[in-house]
Amino acid sequence: MRDSSGWCDRFLVMAKKTLVQLVDDFSGESIADGEGRTIRFAFDGAEYEIDLTNEHVEEFSDVLERFVRASRRVSGRRKTGGTTTGRTSGGNSETAAIREWAESQGMKVATRGRIPADIVEQYKNR
Repeated sequence: MRDSSGWCDRFLVMAKKTLVQLVDDFSGESIADGEGRTIRFAFDGAEYEIDLTNEHVEEFSDVLERFVRASRRVSGRRKTGGTTTGRTSGGNSETAAIREWAESQGMKVATRGRIPADIVEQYKNR
């Protein structure tokens, strides 16, 4: 039973709720749930994090895309061990070439992520 001081039997009943509000580091505006995210990146040997709205994430990606396409990945997300599925994934240069070819053919292809298998097949059979 709780008395007027907040004691319940022999223990004080307390609760604590911590809320985290992301703020766009570029514009200073608050970021609602699902309307932005934290981006991690590295440059010149230093690692960085920046919180951005979805709009600024897109701007950031657009600016870096040209440089990323011309670069070599030296670390990061890689497949580890295990069995292969028989599918071959192109290297960064082949992926960039496929995207460029698909765009020149009027096909819609995302600037990042997996390229649909039918587009890769069409590229290989051209």
